[in-house]
Amino acid sequence: MQQAARMYTGDLQAPSSFQYKEGGTSVYYTFNAGAAPSTETVVFFYGGTGCASWTLLMPEYFSGLTINSRVYALNKRFVSDRSLGQYDCGEEFKLVNNPRQWVLDYTEFIKSRLNALSKKPKNVVLVGVNEGALTAARVAALIPRVTHLAIIGSGGYTLRQALTTFKQKGDIRLDIDGGLADIAANPGSIYDIWNSNTYRWWSDLLDKDPLPDLLKLDIPILVGIGEKDKVIPVESARFLDDQFKEQGKNNLTLKVYPDADHKLSNDGASSRKAFFTELSAWIQQSAKVR
Repeated sequence: MQQAARMYTGDLQAPSSFQYKEGGTSVYYTFNAGAAPSTETVVFFYGGTGCASWTLLMPEYFSGLTINSRVYALNKRFVSDRSLGQYDCGEEFKLVNNPRQWVLDYTEFIKSRLNALSKKPKNVVLVGVNEGALTAARVAALIPRVTHLAIIGSGGYTLRQALTTFKQKGDIRLDIDGGLADIAANPGSIYDIWNSNTYRWWSDLLDKDPLPDLLKLDIPILVGIGEKDKVIPVESARFLDDQFKEQGKNNLTLKVYPDADHKLSNDGASSRKAFFTELSAWIQQSAKVR
């Protein structure tokens, strides 16, 4: 209801349009963060599940980002400027809502925006939220100019492992076995829905392992997760942290926020501002080391 009400306040980000080389477009938003305009640090945001427009969240989402920077947030294909993402996302959207398309689109968008800057930025930061973390990690490996990766509400488990963990903890009401059986019987369906997503979406992501892409990275990685996250268990992030340590890699920093949920919220309060304040200090510190 708050998002719907905000549509009529007039206080929304002005949309821009990005044209893909092979055809098609996406809406995107760009704004300055910090005390003064600067492109020394450029931040690219990768949102989570569904077809809501980022105009509803920007720029407030980055209120804790104190480092002077330019932020870009790209809507997925077929997500309009005013989409609330609460109803049918549309057949065209569902057909292209898959990891391969996300990586292609975000890679092209980042390269285009970086090439359009008059001065090469010192810091190129990718911020991935939930499913966006998968895309951000893959794109970070594809674009050498990326210097930092920040992740919210994700870790080192596959979705299947995450569901299994919740089931073992007795912390989920879904009929997981029944739902996964239905998905396996009709994996390509964009019309059948389980837990708010199409069977095809689940089939694409259920066993997608985030670890290989993350472990390839040598850039600084900051992971933030709520201890009471009901979408991705906190065990997933701790597992990711353990895997980096076992590999002898020291480029990952894990921040667990007590009592916070998947959105880093806690009874109306938000730990997200603290996360982005941490990210700002972390970027500045790592830039001094480089």
